[in-house]
Amino acid sequence: MKRKNSFWEELKRRNVIKGAISYLVVAWLLIRIAALLGDILAMPLWISKSLFYLLLIGFPIYLLGTWIYEFTPNGLKRTSKVADTASIRKKTGKRLNKIIIAFLILILAVLIIDRVVTTQNYDKDIANIPAIAANSKSIAVLPFQDFSEKNDNSYFADGLTEELLNLLSQVAALKVTSRTSTFSFKSSDLQIPEIAKKLNVTYILEGSVRKSGNLLRITAQLIDAKNDKHLWSETYDRNLDNIFEIQNEVSEAVVKALELNLLDSDPLPKSIKTNPEAYNYYLQAVQASHFSSDTQKLIEAVTLAKKALEIDSNYIPALLLLSRVYETQANNGTLGFENGYRLAKEAAKKVLEIDPKNALAYAYLADDELSYDWNFTKAKELNAIALKLDGSNPEIISLTATLKIALGNVESALRLQEYSASLDPLNADVYYNLANVYYCAGQLNDAIKAAEKCIELQPNRYAIHYYYARILLQQNKTEDALIAIRSEQDEGWRLQIYADIYFKKDDLQKANAYMQELILKYQNEMAYQIAESYAFRNDTEKAFIWLEKAYNVHDVGLNEVLSEPRFKTLHDDKRWKQFIDKMGFPKTENNPE
Repeated sequence: MKRKNSFWEELKRRNVIKGAISYLVVAWLLIRIAALLGDILAMPLWISKSLFYLLLIGFPIYLLGTWIYEFTPNGLKRTSKVADTASIRKKTGKRLNKIIIAFLILILAVLIIDRVVTTQNYDKDIANIPAIAANSKSIAVLPFQDFSEKNDNSYFADGLTEELLNLLSQVAALKVTSRTSTFSFKSSDLQIPEIAKKLNVTYILEGSVRKSGNLLRITAQLIDAKNDKHLWSETYDRNLDNIFEIQNEVSEAVVKALELNLLDSDPLPKSIKTNPEAYNYYLQAVQASHFSSDTQKLIEAVTLAKKALEIDSNYIPALLLLSRVYETQANNGTLGFENGYRLAKEAAKKVLEIDPKNALAYAYLADDELSYDWNFTKAKELNAIALKLDGSNPEIISLTATLKIALGNVESALRLQEYSASLDPLNADVYYNLANVYYCAGQLNDAIKAAEKCIELQPNRYAIHYYYARILLQQNKTEDALIAIRSEQDEGWRLQIYADIYFKKDDLQKANAYMQELILKYQNEMAYQIAESYAFRNDTEKAFIWLEKAYNVHDVGLNEVLSEPRFKTLHDDKRWKQFIDKMGFPKTENNPE
């Protein structure tokens, strides 16, 4: 008596398993091709979504068909009606094997082509950013004044300013000064031409807000700073419900007044609408989030953003805000490193579920992959998507520069940071980053100037006196470095630089005493910096020991290990390549095959 096949054996006999694999392989290839064509031809997103859902619905139908029917020399027939002697199942199975292999080869080819094209476009997009900006008209959006009766709507006026700034910064033909620099002129008595000169812009957008309950009066005016002439002005008397239409109308009027030529593929961006109450909570969250060094303010920002999301769970700006605040809290210890980054990634991924083409969400995820997961290849891929979607966004440009430093591409990072400085000429953080990139590039005189500009703008900025002293020490100016480091507030930074300075001065007793105190107090928090100092001393063995310790505690300083000049003394040691490969860095000039 013939043994009855098990269900699994019957699935294999009827080629259901091979049919399922072949369907999935072909479906994936079709979806990938549709995505590539969608980017090239700027097709609507619904086309690729429709294809995905059609293939998803078709999958169980196809499986059912392969179970019920089979191909025979006489066409499609029910499997139960086909005798074993007349069946060509084995031949069909071999054909399916060939189809699977052929399409897997095609998938591999598509992935290779996609990676090459993405890399080429990524580098091209980055190289083009300053060139595009040079041909752009420049504008600054000054903080709108709060003319409300009780002057209690400053957060609303500031929020409106930021929303307009964000909308205009998405216009590729317009170079928009970033928030930090423009808000430094809040309540300023300076005349428009003077402000424009300091910000290096041609046009100024300013205005006022009067809010009473649900009623709004918003006045906006565009000024040509060269001659202090009004190009356009308008007063809007509306309800709070109309705030998004007002924002759109103002940005449209600015573009029209400046006679900007927009391409059909680059339409004017629109405000994301939400419930007025949710928007109110969001604006308050934005205001609180700007106090990045105040842990209580950041907690308040999270609470307010969550209130906005309780009303509108799909409000993208609130989700993006949450993502960045969670990352800040992860780095400052408020949430814990792992928990903070997990929440940051969840918020950014939720944004992409709502809007798969949101550039900032890709940029934030790229930064999370860089800082938390050390998945440098994934970070580069996500960042490339962000740049392609919105290559003029100042925040994306800054995050790209950070990634470039991590990848060891100092030249590209420098070009991006210099462009960031042109967008935000009064932002101390920009000059802090610029000083670091100049230092990594070996342009020490420029690094000194950038550090001094940062100190001028924000004398007590965290770690700036540490970086200033490092640069001076790199120039062998030990006495100047000694004076500079005394102004640093962080004890750990001071101990490291004191150890380095006295080593340079051949005072080994003091140098070793400071180093031992640094290790005793901060070996977990500053393992990377301790490795730097041993490399500075040319103590290769201890430098590698502390690099391993930095790796084990996931020291975020390792993000800059490829670009740090002090580690050049280790590059010829075989352990260097082993360590860099262990971290997962892609192949670069500083990490060759």
